[in-house]
Amino acid sequence: MLCIGFPGFFCLLEEIVVMSVTSADFQAVLFDCDGVLVDSESIANRALHRTLQDIGLEMTLDEVANTFTGQSFAHCLLLIEKRLGGPIPDIFVPNNRTYFRTLLQDELVSMPGIERVLSGLKVPFAVVTNSQYQEMNNKLKYAGLDAYFPAERRFDTETLGVAKPDPAIYQLAAKSLGVDIHQCLILEDSFPGITAGTRSGATVWGYRPHLTADEIADFGLTRILTDWSEFPL
Repeated sequence: MLCIGFPGFFCLLEEIVVMSVTSADFQAVLFDCDGVLVDSESIANRALHRTLQDIGLEMTLDEVANTFTGQSFAHCLLLIEKRLGGPIPDIFVPNNRTYFRTLLQDELVSMPGIERVLSGLKVPFAVVTNSQYQEMNNKLKYAGLDAYFPAERRFDTETLGVAKPDPAIYQLAAKSLGVDIHQCLILEDSFPGITAGTRSGATVWGYRPHLTADEIADFGLTRILTDWSEFPL
């Protein structure tokens, strides 16, 4: 009781409590894929940038990254249609998939340190992504993470019929795993993903999040990781 007049003490105490939490304190850990498990976001942005140039829509690579990172492909198409002011040419989707697939096969790698995390986890874990089913499978395969995620621990927007920022994508994944979403830990990096995670009722930690300091504060994220070596097993 003597510490009531010292708010700084309580801030420090709260920080100590938060930092003492580990992945073992949860029923399950749910990972986003792009930018969290695999280093694919720059590849996706470069493929999309090239495809947009094909149809005469000029955007810088930074503009592409800021506009489309974390969005489902279906939502990306809606945003592109809005910028075009009309329908997208038929060649756009097949061209984009060709560019993306080629870059994935040639360049995709897992995020540094993620295999140590996956090997050391003591609770069930899964991947929950806005990618389409086959695209998700290809990413895990090309990045060498296939063996860590059996079919029953892979959740994609195509199969579930819902996409981030809708929290249902995480709620459905937790239900399928037989765990309480409120007892799950989610690792995310994008605004749509963190929106879905926080609204689902789970605890969310940011991994190299594409957010401003104000957005991080608004979401109430209790932990930000800049490297997988910081992940408490």
